[in-house]
Amino acid sequence: MWKSMVTVVVVLMIMAEMVIVPVQCEEENNVGVDGLIGEKKTVLVKNDVDSGVTLYLHCRSADDDLGEQVLPLGHQQVWSFRDNIFRTTRFTCSLKANNLEYDFEVYDAKKDDICTSECWRSLREDGAYFWNQPLQLFEKRVSWSIQ
Repeated sequence: MWKSMVTVVVVLMIMAEMVIVPVQCEEENNVGVDGLIGEKKTVLVKNDVDSGVTLYLHCRSADDDLGEQVLPLGHQQVWSFRDNIFRTTRFTCSLKANNLEYDFEVYDAKKDDICTSECWRSLREDGAYFWNQPLQLFEKRVSWSIQ
């Protein structure tokens, strides 16, 4: 009886680990995560607005709120995670800068086939550019105008 209860508890703990999407938000390039599912994804969102505008970025998923980050020119926010087993992992960000308030999707496991591990995002005056890892170039995915 005792052995079967221990087995059930261990199986439930493993299943819980597989469903929870672990996220770690750290400064600059110090990233890390523990987990059992798939390849680790690292999202890096960088302020590349040439006019030197400071960006206010608030990113979140259904499970994790990364808080508002202040990004002066050249600064970045970085976090790492693994997709959940249902591939429903999704992060959105709210961006505020001068005349602009904009919500955009920064990562969606079901749609984001251009990043296998390095999900780099470059925020510029005219929009958000997403790193296409297989092609090794940035592609404009979101349009806006920061003045």
